[in-house]
Amino acid sequence: MKFKNILVVGGGSSGWMTAAAICKFFKPEEEVKVSLVESKNIKTIGVGESTIASINSFLDILGLGNDEDWMAECDATYKNSIRFTDFRDNDTVFEYPFGGTWNFENGVMSWAEIKAKYKLHPDSFSEFFNENTFLAKYNRCTKNEKGYLDGFNFKQHTAYHFDAELFGQFLKKRICDPAGMPHYIDDIVGVEKDSRGHLQCVIGESGEKYEADLFVDCTGFQSLLLEKEMGSRFISYKPWLENDKALATCIPYVDKEEEIHNVTNCTGIENGWVWDIPLWNRIGTGYVYSSDFVDDETAEKEFRKHLARDPRFAKRAEEAELRKIDIRHGVHEEGWVKNVVGIGLAYGFVEPLESTGLVSTHSNIIRFLEILQRRKFNINRFDIDTYNYAAAHELNGFRDFVGLHYCLSSRCDTPYWQHVTQEKSYRGLSHDDRALQVVQGSNQMTFTDNFEAAMHVTLIHKVWTPQLAGWNYILGGMDYCPIGDYFYDLLCEDYPEVDDRVTQTYEQWKEHTENIIAYVQTLPTHYEFLKEHIYKDETD
Repeated sequence: MKFKNILVVGGGSSGWMTAAAICKFFKPEEEVKVSLVESKNIKTIGVGESTIASINSFLDILGLGNDEDWMAECDATYKNSIRFTDFRDNDTVFEYPFGGTWNFENGVMSWAEIKAKYKLHPDSFSEFFNENTFLAKYNRCTKNEKGYLDGFNFKQHTAYHFDAELFGQFLKKRICDPAGMPHYIDDIVGVEKDSRGHLQCVIGESGEKYEADLFVDCTGFQSLLLEKEMGSRFISYKPWLENDKALATCIPYVDKEEEIHNVTNCTGIENGWVWDIPLWNRIGTGYVYSSDFVDDETAEKEFRKHLARDPRFAKRAEEAELRKIDIRHGVHEEGWVKNVVGIGLAYGFVEPLESTGLVSTHSNIIRFLEILQRRKFNINRFDIDTYNYAAAHELNGFRDFVGLHYCLSSRCDTPYWQHVTQEKSYRGLSHDDRALQVVQGSNQMTFTDNFEAAMHVTLIHKVWTPQLAGWNYILGGMDYCPIGDYFYDLLCEDYPEVDDRVTQTYEQWKEHTENIIAYVQTLPTHYEFLKEHIYKDETD
């Protein structure tokens, strides 16, 4: 079947991202028609959106490769890392920075051996492999044009915080409107189908019929088309993930220069965790929790207590207007049914941790566009099946990855944390136990990332690939080390030269780290960098 007339149903960030990408991706001679219809009654959450570095490839598709072209209109700031506070245990912090690794002049040496000998803290994992860690730790920004930071590419390894509603409206104004894309305001109240069950049109409350060859469902958790009309079964992630509620708010800065960090901070508290997303003019924050362990009233007290943890913040914590959000975490059995494709929340959602919502949104948009273009809009069942497999494979991988943040924690100070770390078994929840692929033997341990070995260390032959990813940073930050003290001592008994080499590597790393820290502290703060490059004409 050939699809060239596309209707996006639903606005918000996913709807406008989809429409804008279609407008930019296809050439005029391909004569793709796209339009969008959205309800006037649906309000976005609007507390700020956190991204990861892969957003840059999507921005390139949109022609937004220059940050100066869009950030100021979307209240955007930079993001170098995801910080986990009180996740491993109370009073602990570790980073998941973006970017590549760097090597020593005499070859890559094992962090695990150094950690075993020198009793390093788990935070040292990211410090050992990724210099972006220090930009996050000291809240500094640089384009690294002179290459002082090895493995750090500003364009590829810096992500963003932005206002999702402003971002959607910016895409409408900058891309969709100039392209002449039709935009309708109407509430969808019905559909018409042909004899094969394909949608022919959606019907608005106004009585208008909006026809298309292909419909993209961006109606959020309602999933009006994919689930309600096309019958794609919703598969809950509740067996894997406990958190099903959130309280969200926006708060003003007390000290903007101090609080505007270049990280998304995730803080574990009594019955879940709190996000902090620093936008340019305000902070988006929220408490993600489990209704199995705490009621809404108690959760609100816990959240306000957290917001008032510093006496300076007491007033804004008391005045914060909180919105309750029901999290529907799970995935639809099929993301593409006949001529309906679900994008964003209409397809699936894990939970806010690790920014997987926006990642899966732009990932599925790109996947969808590539399939349309591959054979000039001629789509068969094989194309649909492969899309569904790839989309589910990715989201289920995110589900397992997020689950890892809970099952590896050492916390057991509340019934919630005791349950997720001590009582809840994660074995068997994933069909191949991806979240448990930490294989430990007498002489080796393997860390895995999305089913492929990203790091493999044996006691004698050391191989550490430079393709470290999220799984590795979470494992390292949670104090899972491939080599313990006992095995290191045994190794050195048989191979005394190993101890000398490890000492040499440690001294080299220590000197290098001291130099990097000294350099990073000369760089502009995140606030100063934004004022210089993005918000130069604004006064606070």
